[in-house]
Amino acid sequence: TQAADLLTQKSLEGKSWAEIDWRRNGLFTVFGFAYQGCFQYYLYVTLFSRWFAGAARFVNQPLSVKLTDYAGQRDVLKQIAFDVLIHPIWFFPMYYTLKEALCGHPSLFDGESPAAIGKVALSKYAANNFDTRSEDGLLTDWIAFWKIWVLGDVVVYGLCPMWARLPANHVFSFVYICVLSFMRGSSAEKDLPCVIVEH
Repeated sequence: TQAADLLTQKSLEGKSWAEIDWRRNGLFTVFGFAYQGCFQYYLYVTLFSRWFAGAARFVNQPLSVKLTDYAGQRDVLKQIAFDVLIHPIWFFPMYYTLKEALCGHPSLFDGESPAAIGKVALSKYAANNFDTRSEDGLLTDWIAFWKIWVLGDVVVYGLCPMWARLPANHVFSFVYICVLSFMRGSSAEKDLPCVIVEH
């Protein structure tokens, strides 16, 4: 994830080495290690193995057998549905919160409280995805996620043998992190003004 953000800042945003936002790059480094490394390993290897017990059998079959294995195909669809409909429910709030904690103004480095950081982060997430006034439209982050991960999940869960799942997932993750970095990495991102909703 660190390399994906550097590639985005250098190639897509055209920054020189002196202009690189190292705090932002640190965000992607921490997020990559903690979430995409540790947590996703637990999710995809440990939990998916329990929840979708037939997955290893299905993906290790030849394609001709997969085409007639309807139970295995249903398991693949369940895995894809989980990954593109359930997984983002916590993925985005966790990303926005970590971004606000490390890169926000003020951030944890400035002594901001975790509760205040969480409130601002979730309001930015809501503004970017659920505010009908957004010029980008609704579910902007989700749609970008789906553009990479629907195809990615078909490949990872339906075509890759079990040993190749994580490497294939990492390739799609690299591409997606470039997209996320470009869309939401910069402190000067096109967020709607922060609106904190009191309950």
